[in-house]
Amino acid sequence: MWFLLLAVLALILAGGLLHQWVKFCVNRSPVCPPDQIHRNVATICDRPTIVCVGDSITHGRLSADYVGLLRKKFQAKGYRFVNAGLNGDMAYNVLQRLDDIIRCHPALVTIMVGSNDAYAALNPSNADEARKSNALPEFPTPDTFRRDLSALCIKLREATGAPMALLSLPPLGEDPAHTAYKQTLAFSRIIKDVARQAGIAYLPVNEHMDAHLQPRDRTRKLSFDRMTPARYLAVKIRRFVLGQSLDAISRRHGYRLLTDGIHLNSAGAAIVADAIETFIRSVEQNDSLRLPRYCTLYHQGRLDDPRAHAS
Repeated sequence: MWFLLLAVLALILAGGLLHQWVKFCVNRSPVCPPDQIHRNVATICDRPTIVCVGDSITHGRLSADYVGLLRKKFQAKGYRFVNAGLNGDMAYNVLQRLDDIIRCHPALVTIMVGSNDAYAALNPSNADEARKSNALPEFPTPDTFRRDLSALCIKLREATGAPMALLSLPPLGEDPAHTAYKQTLAFSRIIKDVARQAGIAYLPVNEHMDAHLQPRDRTRKLSFDRMTPARYLAVKIRRFVLGQSLDAISRRHGYRLLTDGIHLNSAGAAIVADAIETFIRSVEQNDSLRLPRYCTLYHQGRLDDPRAHAS
């Protein structure tokens, strides 16, 4: 009897430790988050800073790290890439933390957010869960997404004056006939419209991925409906406990661009990085990526602390 009780307690303890380890790995800060820049005044204005804003796909722990790919692409340029991705974020949540992004004094900003908004708007159950877990003031809908995304784009543009780009969304699942897949098409159209109205660049990630997936292959894919919480946990265990690569997990599910129906494998991340690279190159050609004016004043000795400067 005592042996059985000890065995049960050991299993509970092991399960708790496993859960905490996975949670730590998933939420571990990305390379060069915004708060790292805020700690040192000298580093804010030492070189042009590019801020990539987003959710877990940008955060790059559950998803292949497209921000890391950009660092490698532009290593010779010396740009600083700040990863402002946060797991679970919706457009509303990004709007609440814009001050941290603005304080990085970016020379260029990219925004890819909306996957969680699209997922939440799929059905009332998802919407209720998102409202509670993301502390939303109301149930998420396509209209609330449009409003919040527009607000954050306008505030960022006015506060930074930096070139900006909105990215459309990776698909939810890889079945073009599925409701979740179609949902990301619809939300990407909203993103395109917001970019047009805000007068900022639009990067067609969804369109590129859709074109990549449209040639039907015979690989049997895991249905988006079958990605239950238990399966998501299994993905995390394979990734952070068993050490499997995201591409190996992707192949296990029969996906070409995704790992678990939401997050990206290396091929998916490459499409995002390529789209942003094209945007950065276009900015370089038209008007070289420069330090913001207040950073110039700081270097001229006319501004003691660039963090205190109000745009």
